[in-house]
Amino acid sequence: MSHRRILLLCAVLTAIAGAGLLLAREPEGQNDVEAKLLLQEALAGEPGKEVNMQLYTFPPGASVPWHIHPDAHEFDYGVSGTLTLQMEGQPDRELKAGEAVYVPPNVVHRGINASKTEPMQVFVVRVKPKDSPLTTIVPH
Repeated sequence: MSHRRILLLCAVLTAIAGAGLLLAREPEGQNDVEAKLLLQEALAGEPGKEVNMQLYTFPPGASVPWHIHPDAHEFDYGVSGTLTLQMEGQPDRELKAGEAVYVPPNVVHRGINASKTEPMQVFVVRVKPKDSPLTTIVPH
């Protein structure tokens, strides 16, 4: 086998392996979720805390990875569709339009739109320490 063919074969195998690692790291649908920041402001009377309000749109089949919101209280309200909310140590919960759920601080969780045809929207309010990151991805 010529050196050129060996180099080409190595390049192809490296590309395939790299793509496989990328797919293993990024589950399908995970990066399709759109987050629209509606408000981020200091919380009056609560030094060092802020409120963060976002509207998330999950296309069919989309999800977010397992994560926490460090020391933040999260309140979710289903606007449309159904979100499967998974919280570590608890049974899956479906959040439907018109329903609300509370996610306590530092609870490992994720959301999945299991529908293959309908998008899902959820309005989220978080009360968090001002200098903490909004989200920390957690291996699961």
